[in-house]
This record gives sequence, C-alpha cells and structure tokens, in this order.
Amino acid sequence: MRPPEKDWPINILEGAVRSGKTWCLHPKALYCCHYNVAGRRVITGVSKQSIYNNVLTDLFNIVGTRNYSYNRNTGELTLCNSKWLVIGAKDEGSERYIRGLTVGVAICDEISLMPRSFFQMLLSRMSPAGARLYATTNPDSPYHWLKAEYLDNPELRAKKILWSDHFTMADNPNLTTEFVETQRRLYSGFFYQRFIQGLWVIAEGAIYKDSWSEALLYDLKDEPKSLRSPFGYQQRFVAVDYGTTNPMVFLDIYDDGQQFWVAREYYWDSLVEMRQKTDAEYADDLVEFIGPRNDAKVIIDPSASSFKAEMMKRGIWHVDADNDVNEGIRVASMVLNQRLVRFCRQTVPKTIQEMQTYAWDSKAAQRGEEKPLKIRDHGPDAFRYFAKTEIPYWRLAWG
Repeated sequence: MRPPEKDWPINILEGAVRSGKTWCLHPKALYCCHYNVAGRRVITGVSKQSIYNNVLTDLFNIVGTRNYSYNRNTGELTLCNSKWLVIGAKDEGSERYIRGLTVGVAICDEISLMPRSFFQMLLSRMSPAGARLYATTNPDSPYHWLKAEYLDNPELRAKKILWSDHFTMADNPNLTTEFVETQRRLYSGFFYQRFIQGLWVIAEGAIYKDSWSEALLYDLKDEPKSLRSPFGYQQRFVAVDYGTTNPMVFLDIYDDGQQFWVAREYYWDSLVEMRQKTDAEYADDLVEFIGPRNDAKVIIDPSASSFKAEMMKRGIWHVDADNDVNEGIRVASMVLNQRLVRFCRQTVPKTIQEMQTYAWDSKAAQRGEEKPLKIRDHGPDAFRYFAKTEIPYWRLAWG
C-alpha cells in the first residue's frame, strides 16, 4: 500500500462488482487520517446512506467503536482523531455542499453515479499542495463523462495527474467459487460484460435480448390448476404502470414460492380506444381486475398521486414502486435470466410483445446517458416496478 505522498492527485479503482475496490480504499482512508495536507477531508457518494452502507460500516468495524464518532444528520465524522465531512452527491444541485470548501483529501464512492458538476467542483476545491482524490466506480457507458474525459485522457496520465487500476472478481480473495459462479449465472449479454467482466460497454438495442427466451412463456392450459385459488400462492401482486394519454397497464402476478406467474394483464390504450378514462374509472377497473377477495398488493409509480387517492377511497392496498429505472432494469434482467418468472401467452400478449421490443435510447447513449425509449414501454415498466420493489436479492441469487 503506497502512502498518500507517493500517489498521484487523482486515483480511481474501476471494474466489476464485488471485486474488492471499496475494500482497497479502507487502508488508504486510514493512511489519510494522518496525512499532512491542508484543507478538509471529505467522503462523498450518492447519498449519506449509501456512504454509510458501502464505506463507513466496514471502516467502523476495522477501527472499533472507541476510534470513531459519526453524526448521521450533519455528516460530521471523527475517524482516528481526524475530522472528516460526509457529503451526499445525488444530483446537479449537490455541488453547493462543497462550494467554498478547501479540500485536501476526498474519498469518492461510486463516482460514476455522481453528477459531473459535483466532480468538477470537487476537483476545483482541491487546491492545497499534495491534495489527493481516491475513487471507486463500476463501469458505465464508454461515453460517460468519467470514462471519456478522465479515464481515457492520455494527457492526464502523461502528466501523472490521474492513475487508475482495473478490477475483476478474481482480485477479491474473500469471494468463494460458489459465490462467483452464482454471480455469473445472474447476468448475460450487456449486463454480464458490465458487471462481471467490468467492461465499459454501451447499452444498445433491445434491453432484454440476452435474457428473453421462449422458456419464459407458458400456455394457460399448463398453468398450475390451483394457482389462482386462495391457497395456491404465497402472495399476489398487481403492478400498475399509470397512464392517462399513455396506456394504463395492470399486471396480475402470483408468487407460488418458487416462481412468479404473470397471469393476466389489463391494457387500456386511450389512443387506440379513442376514449380517455378518468382516474375514477381506472380505479373501478382495478377493483374489478383484483376481484372480490381484494387480496393483491398493488405496486404503483409513486408519481401517480391522483390515482392513488382513488385507490384509497376504494380500500385498495398499495405501495409506491421503487422507480430507479436502470437498477430496476438490471434486477428485471436478472429475474428473466434466472427464469424465475413466466408470462401467459394467451392472457398477457401486449406485455410479452413489449418485453421483447423494449429498447435503449441510442441518441441518449451517444450523450453518455442510459435510458430506455419511451415507446411501448408500459408492460415492461409495470414488470420493472414489481421486480425492483418486491423481489429480494436472495431469490435471485438462489433461484
């Protein structure tokens, strides 16, 4: 382990998930506690909570309770008698939290998830002689600002400003062979290249092209006879993609403890039907769709406030979906890849079609952004809400 005096100003560890990148920064952070440099010491990440989960918990276990104190509200941290400031950087406005600071040491968790403006502001604050920045990141698009402007900048390397190293799972000695093989099974195609091989590859084409297969489909006659009976499943969900001028979609999903069965869909496209329904009408349709037992947990886009008010009037149990789009796509891809879900050919036709044509926005990709096209995405969005919100990681890992 090099002391900070021997490091370059910017140091980035990039590569596959669970490859030991963050763990490698723990001893560096302890080195930096007593590194003789002017300015503040800061730890940054997407949020204070993610920093606590990804970085601080292990650091605290290493140093012991007598060697740290941390105020989770203010972000003030004392580590081995050294003062630090923990700062979240979730959006473009986050750069205001470091405006005016003089920074001597910065440790950045998952830097590719931070806004470019925050990173640029942070670098501009690191004016003291010997200032050091240490960062970790999983790979992203090759057009991402971090890759294009920093990691692939030969001038920064020639001037010994930026040093980086690439990590794979083989670099983490704490991983068992069984765990590594489980991780390999979870992903395919683009996601395999990105998260297992640690490659900066572009997201393009059909989103689920490497995860989708005919094995995910079933005929109604082959559905377990008791699946929809009161004792034929462990839990029932209805995933809702809310739309007014866009289609409104409900997916009826049953969990039998081993697989998830997407058994029915409601799909109302006001443009095709040439009639737009009100929230009250959609809520009445949902009551009918769920049926008299009213035994489904409804998962819905958190922004659909007017429709949620109508559901509350009718006593429909509902929760807000986790609407992290890219993470939701990643989880949905793992569910498909593990064959943990099946879709009924006869009763879920539109969603099946859309799952196969759901595509990345190629124009956004050229700008370094990753997002799906907002075309024929209604069934996939409903399924993504369900997968990200309700399927625990252990079901994926051991599916």
